[in-house]
Amino acid sequence: MERYKIILSKQARVDLKDIAYFIANTYKAPETARRYAAGIVKEISELSKHAGSIQISEHKTILQYGQNARRVNFKKTTIIYTIYDKNVLVEKIIISALITE
Repeated sequence: MERYKIILSKQARVDLKDIAYFIANTYKAPETARRYAAGIVKEISELSKHAGSIQISEHKTILQYGQNARRVNFKKTTIIYTIYDKNVLVEKIIISALITE
């Protein structure tokens, strides 16, 4: 089984912090924010095992991150990534509802 190295872009790191901050402060739920962020991180780490098995996206919103951009969802969040050699670069983490054609 091929294993990929996971790399988070600077933007993806900011996105993750912003999502956790939003949940913690808007809903006054810091523990929920921590668990949600941990779930996203776990989903990203699972990509090391199967990133290449996910189909390249056809959505314009996703493809702006590269011709081989793919997506995986965690609850109501979309993780956008690309694959280069044996590396998975997580480009962006956004709310799924923001993905349009």
